Amino acid sequence: MPKKKTKKKKPTPLPRKYSAPVGSKRYKQLKKAAKLYKQGKKKQAFAMRERMEKKVRDARKKKTKKK
Repeated sequence: MPKKKTKKKKPTPLPRKYSAPVGSKRYKQLKKAAKLYKQGKKKQAFAMRERMEKKVRDARKKKTKKK
């Protein structure tokens, strides 16, 4: 009997406001944080997002100081 071909799920892009291209490290972390939140692990999800956002905030501060 021939095997059925299964299609791989294409990763869905996040809204543009997250500035995370599909497949990027940030994209994967955002997906993982969302999964934790759905599982009810809100503290872990919040801590993960906070670490990610801190990196972005720090990068923006450095960028604005140089100008």
